[in-house]
Amino acid sequence: MTTLFELVESAIEELEEWANDNIGSDPDEITFSIADNHVPVYTSSLLELALDDLDLAVTEPEIGPAFDGSSTPANIIAANVFEYIRNALYEAWDDIEKEIALAEGEKDES
Repeated sequence: MTTLFELVESAIEELEEWANDNIGSDPDEITFSIADNHVPVYTSSLLELALDDLDLAVTEPEIGPAFDGSSTPANIIAANVFEYIRNALYEAWDDIEKEIALAEGEKDES
């Protein structure tokens, strides 16, 4: 079983790889794409995530239910997983930008 923590770690690794080749780019599209690609599509996987974090099943997602938009438990959980991962990616992006700026500053000093 994959945990939410593992999904986030994998998504952040993908964002870091993308950032290395796209310094100065806007992260909106890529964070959406990465988060979307890391949301499990199988109901059993989504339910397992919700067992570990019940908020995924009981919190109304800001973006509305995922997939076909119907308010099924799986769609709500999927949307909450997407939002969780995307928020984690935005937080990671702030750190990545700081690291890039620091590295560029060190290059300039050399």
